[in-house]
Amino acid sequence: MTLHCIVTEMDGATVTVTPIKNASCATCHANCSSCASQFSVSNSKCFDVRPGQKVTLGMSAKHEALQSVFSLIFPLFSATLGFFAAHPLAALLGRKATESMQAFCSLFFLALACAIVMLAVRKKNNPEKLEIIAIC
Repeated sequence: MTLHCIVTEMDGATVTVTPIKNASCATCHANCSSCASQFSVSNSKCFDVRPGQKVTLGMSAKHEALQSVFSLIFPLFSATLGFFAAHPLAALLGRKATESMQAFCSLFFLALACAIVMLAVRKKNNPEKLEIIAIC
C-alpha cells in the first residue's frame, strides 16, 4: 500500500504530512491544514524533505505482516477458540453444548477480539508505522 502526501511540517525524524485528495491538491501550495487532515510519519531513511514537497508513504514488510497477524489472524483464532470453549463453558453453566451455543461463543469471542484490535489501534499514535519511501 502506498499513499501520496504533501509535507507540511518537519521535526527531526518525524514529518507531518497531508494526504493528496485529488490532482489539484498536488499543485495548490495553499495551507493544507484547511482542506485535509494531517498526521505524522517517520523519515527513517533520512530523505531531504522540505515543506510543500510531494512524498510517497508506505509500510515496511515487517509491519505489514504484523498488522495482518493482529487484525486478521488474531480474530480468526479467537473465533475458533470460542467454538471449542463452548463445551467447557456449557459444562460450567450446567447445560449441554448445542450448535447454537457454539455459534454464540464463536461470535462472542470474535466480537471481543475485534473490540481489542479496535481499541489497540485507537491507542497508538501511528498504528500503521507509515514512513516516507520516496520523494515524488
